[in-house]
Amino acid sequence: MGWFLTGTLVGPAFGPFLGGIIVTYSSWRSIFWLQTGLAAAGALGVYFVVSETAHHLKINDLKGLSGKEKTLAILRMISPMRVLRLFQYYNIALVAGGSASLTWNMYSLLTPIRYVLNPRFNLESPLLSGLFYLAPGCGYVVGTFVGGHWADYTVKRWIKKRGGVRIPEDRLRSSLPFMGAIIPGSMLVYGWTVDQEVGGIPVPVIAMFIQGVAQLFCFPSYNTYCLDVMPGQGAEVAATNFFARYLVGCVASAVVLPAVESVGIGWFSTISAAYLIVSALATMAAIRWGKGWREKTQARLEGSREKEAEVEVKVEQHTGRNKGAQVLEPSQGSDYQENCCREQRSRDIGRESV
Repeated sequence: MGWFLTGTLVGPAFGPFLGGIIVTYSSWRSIFWLQTGLAAAGALGVYFVVSETAHHLKINDLKGLSGKEKTLAILRMISPMRVLRLFQYYNIALVAGGSASLTWNMYSLLTPIRYVLNPRFNLESPLLSGLFYLAPGCGYVVGTFVGGHWADYTVKRWIKKRGGVRIPEDRLRSSLPFMGAIIPGSMLVYGWTVDQEVGGIPVPVIAMFIQGVAQLFCFPSYNTYCLDVMPGQGAEVAATNFFARYLVGCVASAVVLPAVESVGIGWFSTISAAYLIVSALATMAAIRWGKGWREKTQARLEGSREKEAEVEVKVEQHTGRNKGAQVLEPSQGSDYQENCCREQRSRDIGRESV
């Protein structure tokens, strides 16, 4: 997980630094050629190097179905409702919100660096302003390889306290001191020292580095929790997390500059710090009541599925009686049975996908 997070989080921090070098010594168009080359290299690497690890390919379930039935089954497989309906689990919704607050902090910190720090320190070169991105980037690298071990240590400590019993929410505990205190505190130091022009360049650099390290003490906990909390639906739960995370990241990138111009970097940093503290409290609620919420929601959904199954059985029985009243040729009867089996198979594939 640490190596995976390295690639996903270091890019947004080191990218602007490389962009500053390119813009300083070449044309801005070169940035897009570089992105095109990186995307092509990634696609080729995934296709030719990464092997398929799925134990069962869903596409194999489509064999023998008609074109219409295949279309319906595929639509059920790729339906976004598989992801969105998981927000009815309170623990998943709160954890997604907590993860989103980290992304808010990340993009609200990275996006305005050039517009906030260049005037503060009288910097004119894109290369010089790009150097500031190295501070959180180095923090992400350091935190990536330490945060996961901290989460594992926290889980083992609570398993020992509980007498050998482990619950998925134990992993979330490792993020609380960082989300509730260290990151908000660093954000306040960064925002108000820049706003009030207190201290020199080292102050925001150190604050950004600490934030980068602290964020990577939180992300592994949230990501691993998504895989543990609902076995068999780890991909869907992770998708809810990333959906909320990057939706909020999009909003942060859009509003941060107008907000800073309106209220100043100090008050905007205060708002971001408050958001993180509220998210830490939401994570505490998921730790405290998540297991009960999960069980209640699961029981309610299973009851709804049982009722739907009973209705389907009654409809099929009623349809069967009406068809049974008709005189069927042997070939017609076998065709009817084959169609029924095919329809039932299509419905089963849809249920497995959901």
